[in-house]
Amino acid sequence: MSDLDGLLALIDEFHITDRSLRSARERVRVEGSSAAVEALLRAAAKYFGDMAAESEHHLAQLDRRLDDLYQRQYNLQAERSVAVRRRDGALRVLDALQDASSREQPR
Repeated sequence: MSDLDGLLALIDEFHITDRSLRSARERVRVEGSSAAVEALLRAAAKYFGDMAAESEHHLAQLDRRLDDLYQRQYNLQAERSVAVRRRDGALRVLDALQDASSREQPR
């Protein structure tokens, strides 16, 4: 398999909707001329360069959202721990009150 065949196989893994890249790809397959190859290289570099940049931007947005989500989850977990401690403390006081109340009443 030549380098060009390998490149075409990589490109074929994607659903290409870009007309210039599709046209350049077909032109290489039909003609195989050096001009067709150059056109394919330019079109592929632009298409996949744009795709990589867009994906990088999207990943950065997702990472920011995940960071925010992790922080909110951490804060909620801390808040939950405080609520559990307050509940457990209140239940201990109520149990103590019940014990004290039952000892104070005559039998």
